[in-house]
Amino acid sequence: NLNNNDLTWIRRLKICIGAARGLAYLHNPGTTQQRVLHRDIKSSNILIDENWNAKISDLGLSKFGPANQKYTFLVSNTVGTIGYCDPLYAETGLLTKESDVYSFGVVLFEVLCGRMCISNENGNLQSLTSLVRRYYDENKINEIICDKIKEGINTKSLEAFTTIAYKCLNRELE
Repeated sequence: NLNNNDLTWIRRLKICIGAARGLAYLHNPGTTQQRVLHRDIKSSNILIDENWNAKISDLGLSKFGPANQKYTFLVSNTVGTIGYCDPLYAETGLLTKESDVYSFGVVLFEVLCGRMCISNENGNLQSLTSLVRRYYDENKINEIICDKIKEGINTKSLEAFTTIAYKCLNRELE
């Protein structure tokens, strides 16, 4: 539950860092020249143990991809969960490690804002990413942060976190 009183800012950071390390492990080819593309990164696929350590779970939709090229991609039927799925992947069918990174960015903003990526506001579905983009661009991200953690966030920490999370949502191919 993202509004759990035990989820302090520091614990949320620890969870996010652990999940980022897990994702980096999947994407790092090591000696195999193969990377794992998860294809369904979402908050419910990040498990937390009794010490608040994060583990990425549910590799059922994952694919192996080559990692020895400048641009690694697979052409694939789009799978994933609405709200988390990289729009570029959904539009083109080109799966990259950046598709997982996009989904992870959505998770980071869920953690920060204390709300799920899709919410039902008076019968209207609302996208957290649309809300985040608007508030980030207007330099008002602090207005949508989870109330339970606002007081415990250092300004520089918030700035670094939101910058990283926002870059994860970048749709441009580099």
